[in-house]
Amino acid sequence: MPILVNIQRKPPALTLVLQTELEHRRPKARYKRTDKKLYIKQLAQIERREARLRRIRARLPENQTWSEAVASTPKEHHHIGASQNNYEHIGTFLRNHADDPAVQV
Repeated sequence: MPILVNIQRKPPALTLVLQTELEHRRPKARYKRTDKKLYIKQLAQIERREARLRRIRARLPENQTWSEAVASTPKEHHHIGASQNNYEHIGTFLRNHADDPAVQV
């Protein structure tokens, strides 16, 4: 009878396998980002970096919008963005500015 008690206390095998398999994917994906030599230290750094980014994102307000001034006059001939979050699709930009001589190829 003690064997039955031990079996009942264990989690279902399928749940255990699925959870293990899902957690197994994360380090494998991170390993690709290392130089494959000192990978244990690099995996720890990647994990800390991801945790730090999650904490930063959690502190940001959900409705925060980014607004950057875009160069619109000839004197402001270029604009270097502070963020890559707000980008303009190049195809749409070329279509919208087809009559602009600066965009002519």
